[in-house]
Amino acid sequence: MEDSLAEYVKKAAKIFHGITIIDLRKLAYQIALANKVTNIPLSWTEHEMAGSDWVRGFLIRNNTISLRTAEATSIQRMVNFNQHNVKAFMDNLENVLSRNPTYGPNQIRNLDETGVTTVQRPSKILAEKGTKQVGSVVSQERGSLITLSCAVNALGNSIPPYFVFPRAGA
Repeated sequence: MEDSLAEYVKKAAKIFHGITIIDLRKLAYQIALANKVTNIPLSWTEHEMAGSDWVRGFLIRNNTISLRTAEATSIQRMVNFNQHNVKAFMDNLENVLSRNPTYGPNQIRNLDETGVTTVQRPSKILAEKGTKQVGSVVSQERGSLITLSCAVNALGNSIPPYFVFPRAGA
């Protein structure tokens, strides 16, 4: 049962719906009830969740899972990164490069941005160890968003980073 629970925790984190420690404790209790486990501790029944000592043991027994801080990822961003959109981008890039053979690595820049919100902070969730990025779906409409942008080309030349603040009073 623990193996299937561990796989569920990993899969939930990969699809941006991570499980918190409290969620894990409640889910473990519900799984124990559903499987008619006979030796459920009394404290689990009183609180309707597994104990914190069980969670520590679970994380030790499943050492590929660790507690991580999720990066806030909007639903819009999550669904827009797909095979169709990536292919369309690559086709457009190839089209531009074929029309202008003088374009080189110094004229193509990679601009990246990150948003700093004034309100939200996702809670820590359980995910597979070694995962470089863990996401959690959040509402896009809360808080004020300040954008930080950086751009660099293939030669290593960069534009100084800049902040984009929301317009005031409009």
